[in-house]
Amino acid sequence: MLGVLSHPRLIYDWFTTTLLRWSADGLVIYERWVVNSDGFHEWTGSGGEVLLDFYYLCYLIAFIGVLVIFTHYRRTGWLKIKPHVPYDTLLLAMIGVLVGAKTAYIFIYNPDFYFGPPPYGPVDTADQLRRIFLNWSGMASHGAAAGVLTMAFLWRLRAGKKLPIAQIGDLGAIASAFGAAWIRLANFMNAELYGRVAPDWLPWAMRFPVRSGKGNKVLYLNGELYERMSPPADTAQFESWLATLKQANPDGVIQQGGAVFYKNPDAYHQSYELMSRTAEGVQYHQTNDHSQIFIGFQEVVTTPRHPSQLYQLILEGVLVFIFLLWLRRRVKRAGMVAAGFFIAYPIARFIGEFFRQPDVQFESEGNALGTVFFGLSMGQVLSLIMVCVGIGMLVYFRARGRVIADEPMYPPSKDSEKASSKSKKNQPLSVPFEKGMGGSTGAGSIAGLSDVRAALAEKEKEWDKDAGIQREVEGSETSPSEEKTDEPDTNEEAESDEPERSD
Repeated sequence: MLGVLSHPRLIYDWFTTTLLRWSADGLVIYERWVVNSDGFHEWTGSGGEVLLDFYYLCYLIAFIGVLVIFTHYRRTGWLKIKPHVPYDTLLLAMIGVLVGAKTAYIFIYNPDFYFGPPPYGPVDTADQLRRIFLNWSGMASHGAAAGVLTMAFLWRLRAGKKLPIAQIGDLGAIASAFGAAWIRLANFMNAELYGRVAPDWLPWAMRFPVRSGKGNKVLYLNGELYERMSPPADTAQFESWLATLKQANPDGVIQQGGAVFYKNPDAYHQSYELMSRTAEGVQYHQTNDHSQIFIGFQEVVTTPRHPSQLYQLILEGVLVFIFLLWLRRRVKRAGMVAAGFFIAYPIARFIGEFFRQPDVQFESEGNALGTVFFGLSMGQVLSLIMVCVGIGMLVYFRARGRVIADEPMYPPSKDSEKASSKSKKNQPLSVPFEKGMGGSTGAGSIAGLSDVRAALAEKEKEWDKDAGIQREVEGSETSPSEEKTDEPDTNEEAESDEPERSD
């Protein structure tokens, strides 16, 4: 091995991704200090509810990115929506992502933790509800995509055809790629979802702490693997839960102080090493080296692995984000960027899964890697389904998607609705074009709107000549010089006069 790195969680005792925690001792900051009525001092306690960790923080940054991206493209005129619509989008995106990602994780990846019997399942209904609504450690990205699609469908049903849902989805796709990069960074900081065994020549191979399929820390004692369990906080629940543990494995429960260790019943096939802390620093030992004598619990770490979280950060986040920005500047119809995301993201995920260790809960005797279908991981199977959805979206929006440059302001003002209703009575119709529709935004050059405008102007002259009348728009006569005016009539439309900003 040319060089092996260690995840900071292994090296530094103080390293943690929990930023804020509320415990019986008070408000805990970074798992090192506590603030209470006695002041600010070192924290030596344990337990409590997590208020904010790096994972939650990255979700927050991703959602802020949604608001920034939508506001930016609204101001440039590419997306003609009023100022409040980005906030509506953010709210629905948050609901879709959080509910969809959590629901998919519960029913696809870890149903036993939420609905199974103890010791891994909930003790009672109160414990079950706490796991579902307060334990946000398990999230599935494919579920997040499904949740966002569901919210978009419901929004479209409620708002009607005038809602530019496809174009909103285009920017939502760009925001999703931005968020994916941050979530993968959080996975790395949490030392979770690490990669498969790395070859000896890989200089950036890295060791990670080993966890069970239920997320518990794995320790080693006298040749056996144990999980450090997370007992219920309620005393009555704890006694019932502990009795269930001992019933399931009478000789496999160890209590040390307030900690409970449970002999791991799963067949762990992944390679691992043991870590010990000495005066000389951290040392790693092969588990087959029987010359070593270990006293007490030893920390279990992986053999050198691919830091697949960083690979996926680049593939699913950075590269997909850049691709979607490039695609946005070249498409003519709304919905094409969203379709591009539903194709590009799962392809990137599919590739990244070849370097990522499949989920432990799918391992079984004879299936050491934990694949689920013809040698593919669960993530790859879901990615293939997502690609099929993306291809369907691509075919649909390419044929029936609305031209981006023709999209009107949403929601329309009452004056514009009245004008539209009145203009229907004054045939033939003159179509107004604002500068934001093909002027300073550049959307016209993308959609070929300049040619359409010229052809329509010539056609309207023929209509006027045949009718022998001077055209009326909104009840007032329009002179030829006024027909050439491209100035918008409202303050909302005037926002689209800004020059397009670089991406």
